Amino acid sequence: MGSVLNQDYIQKFQNNMQVIVVSFEGIIQQTDAVLFNWEEGSSIFDIHPFFWIIKELLKKPNPIDEEYTFPCIHFEESSNVKICDVTISFEPTEIVVAIFEYTKKYQELTNEVQQKKETKIINKELELKHQFLEQKEEFKNSLIANINHQIKTPLTAIIGFTELLEKTKLSFDQEEMLGIIKRESKYLESIITDMLDISKIEAGTLEIKKENFDFTKLIDEIKERYIHLAKEKDIDFEVYLDKNIPQELIGDQIRIKQILLNLLNNAFRYTEEGKVSLKVTRNYKKHNKLSVNFSVSDTGDGIAEENLEFIFERFTRFKEDKQITGTGLGLTIVKNLVDLMEGTIKVNSKIQEGSSFSVNLPLKIETIDSQNTKKTKKFKLPQIGRKFRVLLVEDKEVNQYLVMKILISHGSFFVDTAMNGKEAIKYIEKRKYDIVLMDLMMHPINGYTATRMIRNNYSDKDISRMPIIGFTAQNAKGEREKCLRSGMDDFINKPFTQEDLLNKIYKHISRNTD
Repeated sequence: MGSVLNQDYIQKFQNNMQVIVVSFEGIIQQTDAVLFNWEEGSSIFDIHPFFWIIKELLKKPNPIDEEYTFPCIHFEESSNVKICDVTISFEPTEIVVAIFEYTKKYQELTNEVQQKKETKIINKELELKHQFLEQKEEFKNSLIANINHQIKTPLTAIIGFTELLEKTKLSFDQEEMLGIIKRESKYLESIITDMLDISKIEAGTLEIKKENFDFTKLIDEIKERYIHLAKEKDIDFEVYLDKNIPQELIGDQIRIKQILLNLLNNAFRYTEEGKVSLKVTRNYKKHNKLSVNFSVSDTGDGIAEENLEFIFERFTRFKEDKQITGTGLGLTIVKNLVDLMEGTIKVNSKIQEGSSFSVNLPLKIETIDSQNTKKTKKFKLPQIGRKFRVLLVEDKEVNQYLVMKILISHGSFFVDTAMNGKEAIKYIEKRKYDIVLMDLMMHPINGYTATRMIRNNYSDKDISRMPIIGFTAQNAKGEREKCLRSGMDDFINKPFTQEDLLNKIYKHISRNTD
């Protein structure tokens, strides 16, 4: 077996040592059978879960000529358990695994010593498991974030151009088809949001906000969203809002809406005839605290009693006999959000009769003090007798076209476009702009770097104090704060609505011309 399996060396430890030569793909090339009868040509990764550590070690930079020793590894063959130390050596052309058995010595130790050794073994296994889980979680979060960015970028264009088309003269059929495109785009956006939120919830980074919002408007928006879907499916959709609930409340309207949309999506998905209903009632009021009940009911297929305890688990589906769309994340999102908001959720369901979900959420009533809390304000462009000049820094041509179409159709803007931060710097040195719309992820100079250069490298105040709004499909925690630290004045997520984009532009232009 060459220089690696030196026969004199093996002879010295022949009763308790086995040496295995493994390819970098994990295939056993050479081995003796002193301890274990592992066949040449088989995969070492199939022998025992411990050997998956080889894959992790190979990921390290320059692993060649490195040697790693792992004590007290348990290997089971037939009914016998052997306790071994394992040394893994990475040679230039192969991997050498040396296994030393110390089972007898361990058996000769006292019970106290055995317990200490077992503790070390467990701790080592837990450490390796923890490292593996950390790497797995990091990979998952990175994958989800990348999917989010890659999907939301074209989704921005789809939703944006749909809104532009809605303002043109369309036939009845075109309006219907456009409505379907818009609704399905919003549904796709909600799926992406669910994926991201599951990741945030598991990482403990999802925050519940407490802000003033128009509760009545929220329920009206939800009602409007499902009226057309109910018409298409030829089922009834009923909404009841208790008049005893104030119009203005304090809570996280985004998460409340997310809960209701997921519950209603499920109700419509599983209901082919009859009706879906949303009933919002007041439970009780104490001082400025208000408990609100949201009941979503349907006359759909229902859920078997034995499956009710599993419905809030991820990827749970019970409709194998029919093609049902969805990710299986909706109810998991709902349960986690309700828990984070310190609420409760109950479900009642019967097969062929339908389901009813009841959610109780604690909210607050707007007081005199809370009325002074900052609300979303509508801004207007100042009247200065000229058009405003906008620099759009964006490397995706479809998004360039979308934003240019929105601004130019408004009639108050001239728009120049730059493909990256480097081009943007050249533009601002030649021409005065009223505002810059800055994408973040660009090459060779990204939005953060370009903004810092604008803020720090110019004594001309028209340049250094020019309003800059960052926008991106990235949705990582702290993205807004990162933009502000780089010197940007504001931040907007993709996909955005025309209303949100224009309002932010109006806001910063009006402030800069005061």
